[in-house]
Amino acid sequence: NKKHIFNAQLYLASVGLARKVFEYQRSEKVYSQGDPTTSVMYIQKGGIKLSVVNEVGKEAVVAMLGLGDFFGEGGMAGQLVRMGTATAITPTTLLVIEKKEMIRMLHAEHAFSDRFLA
Repeated sequence: NKKHIFNAQLYLASVGLARKVFEYQRSEKVYSQGDPTTSVMYIQKGGIKLSVVNEVGKEAVVAMLGLGDFFGEGGMAGQLVRMGTATAITPTTLLVIEKKEMIRMLHAEHAFSDRFLA
C-alpha cells in the first residue's frame, strides 16, 4: 500500500486561486521585518533565508528554505507584521497567495491543509 503523497505544487497550479508569481534575484529582499503580513509564499524555485535582527542590530539566520517550502505564514496565526526578513539566496520564484485566499484553500482541501501544517 503506497501512501498517497499530496502534491502541493500541482494543487496550487490547478485551483482557481488568486495568486501571483514573483521572481527575485540573489540577495533581493522578499519582505522586511516589520512589514504588514498580507500573504503566504510558496517556493517554486530557488531558496530563501529567514533572518531576524535584535535590538542591538545583530542579525541571526533562523531558517534556510527551499523548493516546496511555505513561509510568511505568521499572518495566518494573527501576526500583523513580519517577525523577520526574507531574502532570496539564489534566483528564486515564489507563488504569493493572499491571506484570505490561503484561508479559503485550507478550509476547502484537507490534503492541502495537512501539507501546509506539516
